[in-house]
Amino acid sequence: MSSAPRRRAWSTFALACAMAGPGCSQFSSRQRIEESRRYIQALRSENDQLKDQVLAYRNQNQDFSERAVDDARRLAVQADVIDDQKRSIHAYQAEREDLKTAFRQVRDSLPSAVRSAMSDAGSRIALDGDRGERDTPPDPEPAAREERRKPVPTGHESSDGPRGGWGPALEEAPGDEPGLDPSP
Repeated sequence: MSSAPRRRAWSTFALACAMAGPGCSQFSSRQRIEESRRYIQALRSENDQLKDQVLAYRNQNQDFSERAVDDARRLAVQADVIDDQKRSIHAYQAEREDLKTAFRQVRDSLPSAVRSAMSDAGSRIALDGDRGERDTPPDPEPAAREERRKPVPTGHESSDGPRGGWGPALEEAPGDEPGLDPSP
């Protein structure tokens, strides 16, 4: 074949495609445009959601950072208070040790009779007893003098408890009515 009929065939084919093509290509381009619009709209809504989420995370991050600063301040104050309390405790312990040492020194400087009385009784009564020894002789049995006895109820007092009024329930005799008090 010659080049002229080939050119003609290609021209006719191109013309046929051009005539048939605008309708087909137009339909497919409209679908693509609508599809791309929907896709763009979905991307925009997703983008807006992501922006909202970023804003929420920013606010949450800011709240956390403010809370961290407040917690750090609070911890610093608590650390200062703890340090003050430790110093106070150590000061009290040192004072207690000083008082203990002073007490031992005073105790050691006392006469031996007073020290033996303190070690036996371990109270002021023993010291007062030493002073009283000069005036009166001590009691031979102070424990017997301190003994106390419970009072014994007399004949007109009942040992069963209160009668009438508020008190424990009394046992009823077989002929009594329940709930009635036999006493006048």
